Amino acid sequence: SSAIDKATGGKLTAKAIIGTWNYSQPGVKLSSDDTLSELTAAAATTTIQTKIAPYYTKVGIKPGVCKFVINEDGTFSSTFGSKTYSGTYTFDPSTNKLNLKYGSAYMDLGKMGTIPAFAYMNGDKLQIVFGMDKLLTIITTLGSNVDSLSTITMLLQKYNGLKIGFEFSK
Repeated sequence: SSAIDKATGGKLTAKAIIGTWNYSQPGVKLSSDDTLSELTAAAATTTIQTKIAPYYTKVGIKPGVCKFVINEDGTFSSTFGSKTYSGTYTFDPSTNKLNLKYGSAYMDLGKMGTIPAFAYMNGDKLQIVFGMDKLLTIITTLGSNVDSLSTITMLLQKYNGLKIGFEFSK
């Protein structure tokens, strides 16, 4: 999907992200300007996903209880456990930049303002990923265990160009 996005200016992703997406596993994106390096980095993502999945589970991010709905009209909703949050988004297909803005009614996430993210298609799966500092802020806001966060941070510090978040399937 990365190669197609580069060739089409992100138009594949812009159309493909619309829909209801169910959380399946941590999303990991190692960026590179070199397609061969991206393919090599893809092999490392499985290792990273395996290492961080147990920490996601500890904070309640697991299959069956998390989902993301992206609508064509620029609105979205995300469900984490029993809480559903909604807001608006903008997507720039040329950069894969997805800006999420939760409504002010959601004090915990709404007070964060616009949350910069990136949306990528990994085959038929949607990855919504963030810079590591932003992801840690989101997880903390959702009420996670600080010990788990410091462990995740230590595991991931050695990877350059790392974006991390969530991977969803339809």
